[in-house]
Amino acid sequence: MRSFLLLPLLFSFAPLSAAAAGTPCAELVDSSAVVQHRDGFAISELHDGCAVTNGLFKSGNRMGWTFDRAELKGDDLVAFLKTIASKPNHVPTWGRFSVEGMRFTPLLDNALANYIATAQQWPMDISGAFRFDPKDGYLDIQELDLTNLRLGKASLSAELTLPKDTNVQTLTQGGSVGLTHLRFRLDNQGLFEGMAVPSLAAFQQQLTGADDPEQGINQLRGNAVAALQILPDNQIDAESKKALLRFVQDLPHPTGFFTLDLAFDKPLQIGSLGLDATQLARTALAGAKISVSYKAR
Repeated sequence: MRSFLLLPLLFSFAPLSAAAAGTPCAELVDSSAVVQHRDGFAISELHDGCAVTNGLFKSGNRMGWTFDRAELKGDDLVAFLKTIASKPNHVPTWGRFSVEGMRFTPLLDNALANYIATAQQWPMDISGAFRFDPKDGYLDIQELDLTNLRLGKASLSAELTLPKDTNVQTLTQGGSVGLTHLRFRLDNQGLFEGMAVPSLAAFQQQLTGADDPEQGINQLRGNAVAALQILPDNQIDAESKKALLRFVQDLPHPTGFFTLDLAFDKPLQIGSLGLDATQLARTALAGAKISVSYKAR
């Protein structure tokens, strides 16, 4: 779970650990087993960052995400990434990233299925930024946006607390990271089905080992409903509970506009969360003030 904490920071750092000949950005990308080449693949240097065009981010044995262009910028980012394996004694204070023309790409042993699934994908753009104040350990993930002109838009923002004056070594050795506020918005016209469902199905399959991803998603939906039913009124008002239950029951095809706002009186310790779906939902919601709206289109 800790690798998720500095998203989009560590999400982008993870594949950038190779050492190869060339420019600093090429040294960070070229030998990566996660970022793979497509026709026209290229790496270029930016002020405070790197850009990659025509790449494939491999997120599993059977799936990946192709993209037209990805840019990553940050506080002395290239130098930081070159030393991340040795756990530098600081964390960048700011960062920005963007990915254009992103498509879900199956990696199956069936050329026909791969082609059809790829041809049916409408490209998506994703962008985000963060700021980190090491003096008080405040991490602000600012509007992580995913947009598709045909399928809708999703955005995520979050506020987290990290240990004061923290560094990479502290975090990788179990540094305490707490979530204090989370806001998620979705305008779904097919975006959820095209973006979230493939990843969710693959995650459930890897987690449970079941051959039928529909069974895993149905189980996840049932666990979420059970967790929501027992939430007390002082955490969520009746209208918000009704809206959230309706949204969960509509999965995997939610319609219209959805907003979820979670505020924690005490920071939720992310590193303590397990992978059991029922326990995860109960723990995440236990200390939260919850506000939800859901309007079908």
